[in-house]
Amino acid sequence: MRARAPEGQVPPPLSSLRVALVVAALMTAYALSFVDRQILALLVEPVQDSLGISDTSFGLIQGLAFALFYFGFGIPLGRMADRGSRRNLIAAGILMWSVMTMMCGTAQSFLALFAWRAGVGIGEAALSPAAYSMIADMVPKRRLSFVLALYSSGVHVGAGLALLVGGFLLNWIEHSGAATWMAGAEPWRLVFFLVGAPGIAMAAIMLLLPEPPRRQFGGAVAAEAPSIRETVELVIRERRLFAGLIFGFAFHNGIFFALLSWMPTFVERVHGLSPGEFGTQLGLATAVGGVLGLLSGGLVSDRLVASGRQDTPIVMGLAAMAGMLFCALAALYGGSTELTFAFFGAAMFFQAAPIGTIAAALQLVVPNRFRGQISALYLISISIAGMTLGPALPPLISDSLFRDPARIGDALAITLVVMAAAGILFLLNGRSAYARRYASIHHPDSERGPI
Repeated sequence: MRARAPEGQVPPPLSSLRVALVVAALMTAYALSFVDRQILALLVEPVQDSLGISDTSFGLIQGLAFALFYFGFGIPLGRMADRGSRRNLIAAGILMWSVMTMMCGTAQSFLALFAWRAGVGIGEAALSPAAYSMIADMVPKRRLSFVLALYSSGVHVGAGLALLVGGFLLNWIEHSGAATWMAGAEPWRLVFFLVGAPGIAMAAIMLLLPEPPRRQFGGAVAAEAPSIRETVELVIRERRLFAGLIFGFAFHNGIFFALLSWMPTFVERVHGLSPGEFGTQLGLATAVGGVLGLLSGGLVSDRLVASGRQDTPIVMGLAAMAGMLFCALAALYGGSTELTFAFFGAAMFFQAAPIGTIAAALQLVVPNRFRGQISALYLISISIAGMTLGPALPPLISDSLFRDPARIGDALAITLVVMAAAGILFLLNGRSAYARRYASIHHPDSERGPI
């Protein structure tokens, strides 16, 4: 057990090995969270056949059911991350979302599936605010974008694994007779149980990790967590900065979740492939494209920051938005499954490129004691656009405008164009405000970050 530092002194930092272990564990937890979050996208057709749920209603389950409670619990859990043990909070969140994922396999109606999905959202709301704060306290400013990109690679690894593992499990259950072991349970129900179970072990592992000492810019111990009023005052004072970053990347996130939620259905309906047939290709495109984008984007971002570029997150976001939109449209209208998978992987590359830098951006312009709440505000905001508009708009457009399930690709394209335009406008509006605040906190000749 680590000895407490004498009052007024800075606690010693964790060793490099312990930092690596904590980051690896947090990334693994993030990957598991996205497996549990995105597995539903692979199960659209069997769940609809079983429960009689329309595309529009399914969009609400994929998005609103998750985001509503992710939103409602985000700020309180962010405050808990600012005040108490972040490690223990994360462990409790992992346990909850894993159990709720397993319970999705018991749903007999739209309302039941909606309720269990809401529980997944509550559990996952505990992870990233605490994880961002822990990483910012362990990693120097010059490497923060890259390390947060490593953590964020859990998004694409998890989303890819949801397709890879989900497709494999569906095939295995259907062809091995495994469903008969559980009194003829439908295969999609067993998939929920099997993907949720590993999280219970991960929650126990998390409790074995060290809690890093809290630090402020320049290495000082962080002050007491701020009140909600203080946080609101900071956001209002820097409203142009936060609106640009948060809303700009909220629409960026909306594009991501629209693609994750409905590209599997597009491939199934338009190209006539089953989840077992396309799960591997789409899963690999998601994981490989996303991880390469995250790591490349983190390295490029850190180099731009080191060169003195004060608006790096905005520049990275604008480039990513344009590249992602082009590749996503090419995936939808390429005309062949090969081009669909290739351009989808490229879209994931561009989507992932700025993730590390936006996570680092918030940590670098917000004092330590505000980080949990500001990170929660960021995650809540991107959840509203990403997990509600992203999954809900394509089926809403398809059902109301086209009235043809086979045109889900056209509805998805309209969603992408509208969200990209909105995101670009917000990023451009916040560009100068971010550069000004960054320059006021970080001098070019000073590390000023956590040791």
